[in-house]
Amino acid sequence: MYTVILRDPADRERLCAFFRDVHVCVLGAEGDRIEVAVPSPVSPQHAERELSGYVVTWNALNPGAYAELVH
Repeated sequence: MYTVILRDPADRERLCAFFRDVHVCVLGAEGDRIEVAVPSPVSPQHAERELSGYVVTWNALNPGAYAELVH
């Protein structure tokens, strides 16, 4: 499980929807934090790389919004 932290909690539902669209499991979301997991990852490193790519993509597609993947 990984945590994504948002600069603006108002972006939480949009980012959760994005994660669901790319088949990332949203395990919980409250305030500026979203708990996520990759279903059936090959390895923990693979899961982290995949989630990192999704966060970078979401940031690029949403100018002015910012999310960061943390452990």
